[in-house]
Amino acid sequence: MTEDPIRNFCHRHNLRIIDQNKRAHRATKININNFFVDPNDYNLVKTELAYDTEPLYTVEIAKSELEKIAEFESEVFNHMRSQGHYNMFNTIMEQKEREKFLKDKYPAVKKAYEQYSLMLKLAESGEL
Repeated sequence: MTEDPIRNFCHRHNLRIIDQNKRAHRATKININNFFVDPNDYNLVKTELAYDTEPLYTVEIAKSELEKIAEFESEVFNHMRSQGHYNMFNTIMEQKEREKFLKDKYPAVKKAYEQYSLMLKLAESGEL
């Protein structure tokens, strides 16, 4: 059974979700191939952005907890910037976001990913 990372995060930081019935709009990244509308004339480019929605949570958090989270984030990102690893971290996070989007959108991808993860765990444990 997969644990809910949002529920765990809320529990660890004493956050309370007050409302989750709203949606947030955000621009989504478009594959570069989707910009060109006519395969015979690459001067015709699609200029509108694609928008998607996601759940919008209203949360209640104590100032001290928010300060701890902000302090931790500052330490991690400042270290990454000073060491030159910040862009690598962003790239990895973007890749994870893209993979999550694809798993959520395509049930077959999600199932294949779960089977792949199981195979990796079995290999790590020596049971494969």
